[in-house]
Amino acid sequence: MTTANGAAPVYPLSAQETLVSNLDLLRETSGPVADAFRGLRRAADDHGPLEAKQRELCLLTGFAVSRNEPGFRVHCNRAKDAGATVEEIEQVVILMLGTSLGLVPVVEALNWVHDELR
Repeated sequence: MTTANGAAPVYPLSAQETLVSNLDLLRETSGPVADAFRGLRRAADDHGPLEAKQRELCLLTGFAVSRNEPGFRVHCNRAKDAGATVEEIEQVVILMLGTSLGLVPVVEALNWVHDELR
């Protein structure tokens, strides 16, 4: 992810006054595609019975496994805003150890958590 001027984001994202998301960057090229993607995400959120906190914790696992740092950081903050504690987010990351992630990516993701939320 880069900012609107092409620079890399400055971390922690939670300390930034404004954040240019990947969706914002996509919108610069194609508003209709960005709108369709946002609609897809809304439909996925509305599909089943999971509450926002549960959905965000699930999304964090996907971002950790794909090593998508910007997405992980954004959803780490969204998980906290939805009521997740730092300890719950840490557990979600640690649960990936030995299943989908090795030691290095787990430690990286834990560092992202601590950088964003502590």
